[in-house]
This record gives sequence, C-alpha cells and structure tokens, in this order.
Amino acid sequence: MNLPPPNPDEVMVRPLLERNSDEAPDQEFVHFEDGSNWTRRDGLEAAYIAGNVLRAAGVRTGHRVLLFLPNGPDFLRAWWGAMAIGATVVPVNLAFRGGALKHLLELARPDAIVAADQFRDRIEALTDHAIIDPAQLAQGSIDAPALDAPVHVTDPHALVLTSGTTGPSKLALASHHHMYLGGSHLLVDWGCDADDVFLLDLPLFHMAGAYMTVACLASRTRLAVRSAPAMSSYWEVARDTGATVAVVVSTMAQYFTKQPERPAEREHRLRLALSAPLPANVKEFQGRFGIADMVTAYGMTEIPSCLTRPPGSELMPGYCGRARPGFEYRIVDGHDMEVPHGHVGEFLVRADQPGMVSAGYVDNPEATATAWRNGWFHSGDLMRRDAAGNYYYVDRTKDALRRRGENISSHEVEAEVIRYPGVAEVACVPVRSDSDVDDEVKVWLVAEKGAEPDLGELLAFCVESLPHFAVPRYFELTEALPKTASTKVQKFELRGRGNGPSTWDREAHGYRVTRQGLSRV
Repeated sequence: MNLPPPNPDEVMVRPLLERNSDEAPDQEFVHFEDGSNWTRRDGLEAAYIAGNVLRAAGVRTGHRVLLFLPNGPDFLRAWWGAMAIGATVVPVNLAFRGGALKHLLELARPDAIVAADQFRDRIEALTDHAIIDPAQLAQGSIDAPALDAPVHVTDPHALVLTSGTTGPSKLALASHHHMYLGGSHLLVDWGCDADDVFLLDLPLFHMAGAYMTVACLASRTRLAVRSAPAMSSYWEVARDTGATVAVVVSTMAQYFTKQPERPAEREHRLRLALSAPLPANVKEFQGRFGIADMVTAYGMTEIPSCLTRPPGSELMPGYCGRARPGFEYRIVDGHDMEVPHGHVGEFLVRADQPGMVSAGYVDNPEATATAWRNGWFHSGDLMRRDAAGNYYYVDRTKDALRRRGENISSHEVEAEVIRYPGVAEVACVPVRSDSDVDDEVKVWLVAEKGAEPDLGELLAFCVESLPHFAVPRYFELTEALPKTASTKVQKFELRGRGNGPSTWDREAHGYRVTRQGLSRV
C-alpha cells in the first residue's frame, strides 16, 4: 500500500518542537537522570539557543555537526539545535577511539564538532578541528534561528556509521522521513500520546535511541532520559519515572528473567515494550513483569523499521513482523530470484518514496551500488516468509558481528590486531555466545615466522585500540588460514571450527573488559 507524501510538520524535529511548545508550553516534557526537567517550551528554547550558537560558529543549513556526547541535556540541545538550523548530525559511539574514530572523522568531514570534556583528548589526537564545548550551546539568543535554505523531508537528518562487512564501516545517509519511520511504528502506530512516558535508556548515538526520540516528538510522548539501562534496578527506575513504554533488548530480557522476583517488577506502569528479537517465552515474560503488549520489528541503519508487529498479531519464535505500508519486500536466492514461501533467502527491501530508506553511503558509490543492486536494498540477512505474510529472521550472511546491541566490523577488528608485533595474518569471526543471542568475537591468528605472540599482551593491546565491545574474547593460533584460490579467507570454515583445546579464552584466564578498561579477576 502506497503512503501519502509525508507532512514535514509531522515528521521533522524543528516543527514538531514548535507544535508541541505551542500546544502545551508548560507541560513537563523531558525528565533527566540528575532530577532536572524540561518543559515543552524549554525543549524548543534549548533548540533555538543552540541553533543560534552553532550559526555564530559558522554552521549553516546542510552543514555537518559531529556529536561526541553522552545521553543527557547536552546531547538533546546539540542535536535539536542542529535540526533548528537545518544541519545534519553525525553521532559518535562513545567507545570510539584511535583508528575507528579517525575513520569516522575522515568519512564525515564535519563542519563543527561538539564534544564533552572526557572525549576531547581522543579528537585532539586526530585532528586540529576546533571543538565546541557543549556548555556554550546553552548561552545564546532565544530567537528562532534563520535557515539558509528550505529543508525537505528527504534531506539528510543524520550520517550514521554502519558495520563493515567485506570492508571498512560505511557512513549511511538517513533522511528526516527515515528517522521518523524508525520509531513511529511503536509510538505513533500504537497510539502513544502525552499521557505516556518513554524510558529512553538506549544510547542516543545509536539509531534506535534517535528513532524513538523523534517518534516521541511526533506522538507527544514524554521522555525519561537515562545514560544506560539500570540493569540491577531497572524496574525501580521504570516505576519511579512513570514509564509506560520502553525498549527491552534481548540480552536485557534474559538478564531480567534470571533475577529473583521482587515487588518492583509489578509496581511500574509499563504497558508496551519493544524487543527485537523477542524473548524466548514472550507470554511468560509478559506475565511475570506485567507488560500488556510486546512489539517487535526489523530494521537496520540503512532501513528504518520496515517489518513491524501490528496490534493483534500473534507473537511467535523468530517472528519479526509483517509488511509495513510503503515498503516492498522480496526473499531471494543468490541470483536475486524470489524463493517460495517457507524457503530461506536474503531479505530485500525498497520503498515507495524517496527518503524512506537510506540513499546510500557517503563518498562510496561502489558500496552503494552493491547494496542497492537491481533496484533493491540487499540486507545481508536471511529470512523466511510464510503464506500468511509473517516474516521470520534466520541468520546473517555478512561478516559483521553483533554483541550486546553493538554492531562490530570484523574488518576493523582485523585492522587493529594485525598491527600487533608478531602477527602475520588475522581473521575475525563470530562465535555464538552462551545466551544464543549475541556473538562473541574471536580472532584466528597466524604468527610471523619465529614469533610467539603473548595472547595476554595482545588482549591488552586490543583494549587500547578498539572499542570495549569489539575486543575479542577468544584468540586462537593456527598455522594457516583457509583461503580460496584468489586468496580470500574462507571465514565460513573458521566459523565451523568453533572453539577447541587450543582456543585462548580471556574470561577463562580471569580477564574482564569493560568501558573502564581491562581488569583481572
């Protein structure tokens, strides 16, 4: 079913902030972790002030503003300020440093950088670009900032780094319409409004957090912003914030079900939770934690949630939704020929209108042409579809890994590990974790002749050069990597080998890797 053209006033951040402020200026809108609050008028004024400060710094409509900020008032102020003047934001994963951060800076070529104090050193080590202190964005004119040109719903809202597969990570374009569609399936389609509170504990630098925030603006849903999920006190936080809607990622659901029962599990107001994939036993999860409805969906950086669970549809294992209006789908074999219902193939998608899915990758026409070949976006994910139109996720075909909600480029892990003295070749592959949801990162190593790499020291090297979530858990030395006649590493063979007596497991040796670094238990 084709969608009508989007109304900019119902999709884009600035007009949504203006509408919400006009309707209920004094209504509490955002509650922050430190106890402070913004009304709807405060949110609009924060955007206007930040927009004017950015303009004074030379940022214009269409320019790129890189955001290296944690969840909180500074992030919203900088993001919405950029939207107020028609700029494009480039969010940065807070774990980025070294090569990964340099790669993003080279791709994004930002016109302005807004960074918190704790991240300035990482940027200053890589560029002499001026850095704007986020505190400056709260000190400026409150007048509505000017636009240098009209902004259309198909214009870039954000440039977001996506996982590399056969090469380095790519910077995907996401339009204003794209960003709206990413979360509207939950907060708009399920009828959320000003009586609802969304528990925003996902990172705002991730598409999921940004998607849901835009949808909160569109649906008038209030926000309770937290820096991260409070795992040990999640239900108390949900209760105390008055949250009615939340996102519960798969690893969170598993953690919650393994904890002893406590009163707070049923003292909250949560009525709607998004989980993708769904908990293994959805009904038991809903029953224990008193959540009336669970929602699931399928999307990725390049495509917003194009498969969603409509109200009333049955929740089943592996289920990721049904067709969403405005999108078309195919499940195909290796020749892009559609396979019959019930058969597994690669999931392809395209949209009725420009801007609904990413227009491609920044300065990478080859990767864009490959991903969007034959007029369809090739997801790299394997799915099957039943005769009733339900879609089920099967597996990934790409070399990318996913661990605790983070996408990891195997290419970028390999690029860092190969720099370690004594390593001649490396291949990074996923190993299924005990939870059977996440991937664990494994590297296969070929040592240089006569060298004997110390794996404990290599682990410490990885902690210094990679985001914490990308640091390998498993290391294994091998005499040679399996390759094709064209010297391409046959990763499927390495994945098939799994782990064995020769595998070095950092956790078995008492090493722990967190955001704070490496420690020994």
